[in-house]
Amino acid sequence: MKIIDAVVVAKVKFVTLFAVAYLDRKGNRRRWHMVSRSEPPKCISGAHRRPDATIIVPYHRREDKLVVIKEFRVPVGGNMYGFPAGLLDPGEALAVTTGRELREETGLELVRVYRQSPAIFSSAGLTDETIAMVFAEVDGTPSIRRNSDSEDIDVFLMDRQEVRDLLQRGDIVFGARAWLVMDAFSRMGHAYIAGT
Repeated sequence: MKIIDAVVVAKVKFVTLFAVAYLDRKGNRRRWHMVSRSEPPKCISGAHRRPDATIIVPYHRREDKLVVIKEFRVPVGGNMYGFPAGLLDPGEALAVTTGRELREETGLELVRVYRQSPAIFSSAGLTDETIAMVFAEVDGTPSIRRNSDSEDIDVFLMDRQEVRDLLQRGDIVFGARAWLVMDAFSRMGHAYIAGT
């Protein structure tokens, strides 16, 4: 298998649609359509190490609760439960993005980062977008006053049982990573978030 090239099909503000030409394992030329936040896409540039975005897993230590958000997401056509997230600005450090997005979406302040993942792929069948999962201790009182007009977010502080109950509901939608993290938190609590 070998990537040959990538041609822009369409471009809008935050993403570009590419037609990627590649050779399959028998040497046949094939085409794959994908979306990227970078140009050229990572399959051409090889720039896999810097994440495009962060997903923050906030733990409110003083309250001993996980911070969960319910947010309207256009592709879902409704609300989805998950965690604060956002794109890294050019040249911006991951910790700066984490603090900024946390403050904007929840009103909470970053106290410290427990641990973070390397750049991991969101959905490799559709996009080369990479994210970093940042597990963090936060403080403050939740507030949505810094939300932009395009954000519709509710913020919840949830203990292990509340998270367990949320996971059992059949009438709501979760992000995949959020569901996995919430499941682990419901079983292990703070130890999972802190990585201890």
